[in-house]
Amino acid sequence: MTDPQPPKATCPNCDRTFNCAGTADCWCLNVERHFDYEAFFIRTGQMSCVCPVCLTSKNTDSVVSS
Repeated sequence: MTDPQPPKATCPNCDRTFNCAGTADCWCLNVERHFDYEAFFIRTGQMSCVCPVCLTSKNTDSVVSS
């Protein structure tokens, strides 16, 4: 039996597809953030999860799925 894959999400900032658990166990709660959510909210009017590349300013191929 294999572990289920986390749901896929699309980053509203850059349109990359990435894994988003959407829970307290999500990867995004355990990384150093370099993303300006306030500017993103002002620019887009939405508060959504963003991909690892946008959130951390690093390319994290192990988390991002193109």
